[in-house]
Amino acid sequence: MLELSSNTIKVLGIFGRLSQEQEGYFDALEKKYSNKPNPNLRYDIFRHLTLTFIRDASIRDVREELDLLYDLGLFLPVKLRAKKTFVKDEVTMPGTEHIAIEFGLEQTKELVAFVRNRVGDNTVATPYTKVVWFVPKDYQQAVIDELSNCKELVFTDFYLVSNKQNDANTIYTTNRFLSRKK
Repeated sequence: MLELSSNTIKVLGIFGRLSQEQEGYFDALEKKYSNKPNPNLRYDIFRHLTLTFIRDASIRDVREELDLLYDLGLFLPVKLRAKKTFVKDEVTMPGTEHIAIEFGLEQTKELVAFVRNRVGDNTVATPYTKVVWFVPKDYQQAVIDELSNCKELVFTDFYLVSNKQNDANTIYTTNRFLSRKK
């Protein structure tokens, strides 16, 4: 029976997902330079572009996010010119740093406005994406040098996820909607 006392989800959000080719490229750099912790420690999340973030989401929020997820297909693929590569602190693990690519909010202005029109304050606008996680200081410049060839980030899908940005917590994706429309 579905009679649990809670009618909320701890965290819910929509996130852009990079193309498989770019994911593979960044995975290879992580393999070469990263000291990524054991996945059981909560850091097995996919690289992402955050569009929405809702704490203690209601069932109504889930419906609204699914409707938005469907309509976000109008924006795919999202191609963002890389402006610069930089070191980004991990706020949940002091002393830990990642390498991120900045693209600038002006490139996502239309997308963010569309999302904000639908979900208001639950909208997130971020001018960067962390692409190589858990890079020790000794390797940071080498990663930045290798990423100098990365001129563009390409997001080919949007994911609605609960609690964690990983495949196990994915509720649905824009591309699944699009493949069903055909």
